[in-house]
Amino acid sequence: MKTWLSILLLTAVGFQQAYSQHDLRINISGVDSNKGVIAVALYDSEDNFLDFNKAYRFIRIPVAQQHHAVFEHITSGDYAVVVFYDKNSNDQLDTNFIGIPKEAFGTSGVSKNSLGPPHYNNCKFYVNRDKEIQVRLKKLFQ
Repeated sequence: MKTWLSILLLTAVGFQQAYSQHDLRINISGVDSNKGVIAVALYDSEDNFLDFNKAYRFIRIPVAQQHHAVFEHITSGDYAVVVFYDKNSNDQLDTNFIGIPKEAFGTSGVSKNSLGPPHYNNCKFYVNRDKEIQVRLKKLFQ
């Protein structure tokens, strides 16, 4: 009988941890103006990474108000964040003729690519409690 109670208790605790809700706060630095918006995309898999229209969650923040975003009530798991400063508020990361971003952007984690877009595996992090991360925006070319 004690064995069954122990198994039931451990199963209940494991289920609660897997489906508990957490808040993720992203502190953003590197914004060089008070115009436009900051776009923050949260991804929960590699499948749609960098497709802002297919992000797990997406927030647009007026620059004049704040430089942080909060995603509430996310379950435990792997996530990656991409942030860009949409200075002209056109809802897209503007690029030059060969695809290099003209607007400042940043990601969670450390991008190991000096050339080319970031990869999900380099940007992902694990959430199993309320979490706070830092993302610094940078422009590739001034």
